[in-house]
Amino acid sequence: MKNYFKLIYTAPIILALFLISCEGPAGPEVEAGKDGADGNATCNLCHGASATDVNLKFNQYHLSQHNRGIVYEEEAGRIACGGCHSGDGFAEAAALGVDDAKTLATSPINCKACHPIHTDYTMSDFGLRIKSGFQLRHTKAAIDLGNGNTCAKCHQARAYTRTSPDTIRPVTGTNYSRFGPHYGTPTNVLTMNGPVKLAGSVSYDGISNPHGNLPMGCVSCHMGKDSLNPAVGGHSFLMPASSLANITTCYTCHPASQIKGGTLTKQVAADIALYRRLLIDKGMIDTTSAVTEAGYQVLGEYFATPGGKIKVYDNPNDVDVVLNYLYVAKDRSNGVHNPAYIKALVKNGLEYLQK
Repeated sequence: MKNYFKLIYTAPIILALFLISCEGPAGPEVEAGKDGADGNATCNLCHGASATDVNLKFNQYHLSQHNRGIVYEEEAGRIACGGCHSGDGFAEAAALGVDDAKTLATSPINCKACHPIHTDYTMSDFGLRIKSGFQLRHTKAAIDLGNGNTCAKCHQARAYTRTSPDTIRPVTGTNYSRFGPHYGTPTNVLTMNGPVKLAGSVSYDGISNPHGNLPMGCVSCHMGKDSLNPAVGGHSFLMPASSLANITTCYTCHPASQIKGGTLTKQVAADIALYRRLLIDKGMIDTTSAVTEAGYQVLGEYFATPGGKIKVYDNPNDVDVVLNYLYVAKDRSNGVHNPAYIKALVKNGLEYLQK
């Protein structure tokens, strides 16, 4: 029955695709006696026989989590979430210069989310919607990651409020709370805005992030090219460890052999796993939503509220150590985004929990 209804809803769309003229959209009216622009030439600029670059972008995008993930599927229609979880919502929020959409939150994340496609029918249609730096949602710190601003606009922590004492409230009907940085924390970790400098044997003084000064921010690496595998980087944004040594923008700074060895990421990944275990054993995080049919999903980890009751922390450091874990674990780079900073957060967090 489900497939029957799916067919009913998709058949008109399929029919419409067959009926669309190959001549493309109508051009502007032209003054009498003058020739207008050739419609085929306009479309061929991007879709012509030589437009292999655009075709590659399409194919790469279909491999990306923006296309295949559950970001849109779970939040479709929620205007309050539309600034990041829907394509038209992101475009509207960018146009208004705000974080969240005001009205639109109905379409998947696609090319038009980040680019004003089919506006001028020139190469300017590939411009980015976020053209300058902005203030982070949580800390309000001003950041500017160049072309990476479009990525950072969504891949950042949402705002949350600390109290004294810290009072953690559960989601109705659950044993956990969504208090904290939400899901996308890379920008906060990259720019060192959000995590708490919990004291420990590793000092935060003098820590700087070489990745924070890359010419195009996130784009410098995540849209790099692997000459051996076109499914990596570009508009897939994928950075599998096995391909990092082939991405030019990575090995211009790091020896290929060092990247392939993965020494840093392996150690940080092991430390984060221990960090997680200690928090679970102490009843500080809940992982019931992290266990899915597709495997363990770190984004489903939250502050624990045992018995579905409000939990009050008299010691703010107990909250700090959980928040830092959520930032680092949900950053999911295992140290790559900000090596020295992430190692300090993890090391000092482990020391605190092992006292």
